[in-house]
Amino acid sequence: DALDARDARDALDARDALDARDALDARDARDALDARDALDARDALRGLDGAERRFAAWCVQSNGRWWWRWDLSFLSMTWLGASTDSVKAWSKPMFEAFVAGAWCLYWTDDTLYWIAKPAVHVERAPSVRRLHNETCAALESDIENLYFWHGVMVPAFVVVRPDWITIQHIDSETNAEVRRVMIERFGAARYVAESGAEVIDECPADHPMVGLRTARLLRKAVPDDEDIVYVDLLNSTPEPDGSVKRYMLRVDPNAYGGRAGRECHAAAASTWRRKGDLSQFLFATPEAYAPLAES
Repeated sequence: DALDARDARDALDARDALDARDALDARDARDALDARDALDARDALRGLDGAERRFAAWCVQSNGRWWWRWDLSFLSMTWLGASTDSVKAWSKPMFEAFVAGAWCLYWTDDTLYWIAKPAVHVERAPSVRRLHNETCAALESDIENLYFWHGVMVPAFVVVRPDWITIQHIDSETNAEVRRVMIERFGAARYVAESGAEVIDECPADHPMVGLRTARLLRKAVPDDEDIVYVDLLNSTPEPDGSVKRYMLRVDPNAYGGRAGRECHAAAASTWRRKGDLSQFLFATPEAYAPLAES
C-alpha cells in the first residue's frame, strides 16, 4: 500500500509539473491563473492552503545562512551537552521533537511551522554522494517532493514519465543542466533526429562502403552547451528478411582535426577505437577506414 501511495504521489507530481509547463505556454493569461487556482483548490482538498504549501516548499528547498536557525538536527544536539536548567528547558523538547520525526521549525508571529524528516535517496559518485532516484522522488517530503537526476533537480515528469518529454520542453528549458538531463532521458539520438538538426554532410547512395551509403552527418546546436553531433548510418549487415536498418552513433566533432564534425567518412572512422584504450582511434586517418568487405 505504501508503494502504491508513493506511485500515486509521483504521478500527481508529474502531472502537476506537466500542467505547470503547459500553463506557461498558454496564450491566454487567464489560463495560467486558472491553472494556479486549480492547484490551490487541489491543495485545499488535501487540507493545506496553497500559500502555505508554497511557503513550506520554499522551506524545504531553501539553503544558505537561514538554514541553521531552524534545522533541528543542529539545534536538538544542544540538549546532549546542556548543563543548566534554562538550556535544558528548551533543548529537551527540541531533541524529543527531532527524535519523533521533526526536521525543520520556523516561527512566525502567531504560527509554528514544522516539517517532518524527508526520505532521501542518493547515489555514490567518486568522493561524494548526490541526490538521485530513477523511479520516484529523490527527496520525499510530506510537503514537497523533489526530483533529482544524478544531483540535478528536475521537474517530476522528467523522472517518472520521461515519455512526456517533448522537443518543445527541451528547447524551452533555460537551465543547461536540466536540459542535458532532458536530452538524456529523451534520447540524444532521437532528439537530434526529430529536432530539425542541421545536415552537415551526406554520402551518395552508390558509396563503395555499404554502411556509408546515404549516410548523413547531423549537428544540433544546444544553447549554452556543446553541439550534439551524430552520424546516421546503414547497418552493413542485413536483417534475416533482407532489410537494412539504420542506426546513429555519437561523434566527437573535434576528432581527426575537426574533420569528424564536417565529413561523414571521418565521423564514421572516429567511432572505431582501440580495445582497452578508447582514447586512441583504430585508424590513423579517416582514409584508412576503407574495409574491402563488411559483414
